[in-house]
Order: sequence, then structure tokens, then C-alpha cells
Amino acid sequence: MMATGNVGTVVKELKTRIAGLAVSLVSRDGLVLFADVPSGVYTETFAIMCATILGAAATANTELNRSAPERILVEGSDSKTIIVGCGKKALLVAVVDQSADVPKVFAEVTRVADLLKVQ
Repeated sequence: MMATGNVGTVVKELKTRIAGLAVSLVSRDGLVLFADVPSGVYTETFAIMCATILGAAATANTELNRSAPERILVEGSDSKTIIVGCGKKALLVAVVDQSADVPKVFAEVTRVADLLKVQ
């Protein structure tokens, strides 16, 4: 993983490139490592729920003898939430407007997750 001081810059740049509403780096057990989210958002709750979503999907896949998911897409009527593994210990979460170009956002988020990988 890159130096802690650079993580914030990389996350903020990602948010700008994808026109993100929120971008956060969270541990797989739900701790906030870095968050650039709108004011009023409880980052702790956001992080825990994102980790829970990926954990639940991994458990479901395990029950089917399938590999853990590498990414999750949650679509709402006004936004899309993308959760991507960022090494063995973290997740990179991006929330974008419903109109966002999903393949482009996935590519950018995956690239940054690879850059920030937490082992």
C-alpha cells in the first residue's frame, strides 16, 4: 500500500474522475480507512454496511462452492454503489449517479484498488 498521506489524494482524484458522490477505503471488517463522503454521512455505518454486503456475498458464493466476488454493484433508482476488493484487508467503495458509465467506473475503481492494495 502506498504511504498514508497519498491515499487521500488518490481517493479524491478517483472521486473527481468518476464524478463520484462518495468514495471510501474501508477495511473488510468495516473500519473507515479514508472517506470522501458528503457531510452528514455516518462514515462508520457506511463502512460497516459495505463490508457486510461483500461479506454476505462471499458467504453466499462459498455455500455454492464458488469463489468470493471480486466486486459488487448495488443499483438504486438514483445511484450505483460499487464495492471492489482492495487486497486481503480492504475494500474500495464508490457511489456514483445512476447515469454513470458503469464499465468506465469499474475500470477506474479497479485500477485505483490495485494501486492501493492492502495486504
